[in-house]
Amino acid sequence: MLLFAPEPDRRWTERFLLATSPLWILAVAWVVLTGTLRAWDDADYLAFGCAVAAPAAIGPLLVRNRPDAGRAPWQGYWFKLNLWVAIVVAFGTYFGTHYFFDYMGMRYAFGARWTFEAVELGHSGQRVPVFMYPLTHAYFMTYFAVLIVADRTLVARLGLDRDDAPVRRIGRAAVVLGLAYAIAFAETFFMATDLLRDLFAYGSRQRMLAVGSFGYAVYFVIGLPVVRRIDGDSGRWPLLRVVGSALATCMAILIALELWAQLIGPL
Repeated sequence: MLLFAPEPDRRWTERFLLATSPLWILAVAWVVLTGTLRAWDDADYLAFGCAVAAPAAIGPLLVRNRPDAGRAPWQGYWFKLNLWVAIVVAFGTYFGTHYFFDYMGMRYAFGARWTFEAVELGHSGQRVPVFMYPLTHAYFMTYFAVLIVADRTLVARLGLDRDDAPVRRIGRAAVVLGLAYAIAFAETFFMATDLLRDLFAYGSRQRMLAVGSFGYAVYFVIGLPVVRRIDGDSGRWPLLRVVGSALATCMAILIALELWAQLIGPL
């Protein structure tokens, strides 16, 4: 049995995200399997990206009986989680994608001309389509919801939450690393397939799965310990703290990606 957060609004948000995530998964599967996305223009790509991000980003506003309905929307946990993820996704898409281009062999060939990425970072000359920002937001909202619930469940089941003994601290760190690697591996496994080879691929899929997944996993190894604390035991976070923690996470991810590139890449 999965363990959800004890706080009503956090618990509701976790369940809501897990319940609505199949919407974007099925939508992405449909456009990939049917090849529909190959006929799209920029507006189509962007509309699709916004549509799949909408359930997580604005869906809670449509539910009147959510636990935090009596407060302003920006005071709700669902809003803070969206804000935190949006900042990390914007950083990762704008800056971090270049590490995937340069050191992990990722290639985009979407028929999109609307692009937005760092101009002084990266050597591949590849561009980042604008629609990847909302699309990645949908992915990461699900990823972090799954990670938070899975981490809480495993830590409790393995008895790692009983005290702060060194062995249990190592165990909790191992859980975070294992979950982060699993999420990174799973995305590459399901997305970098022959069905999308002409639009999205890695130079060496096997090396990306085995080794590159550790590079991708730094987003979650660093992000999970931070994001799981929002509105947790320390009380409700003001928006300024949410923003500050997200920006600090971005800086730590950038350093980790650079270390990974220096030690491992290019694949």
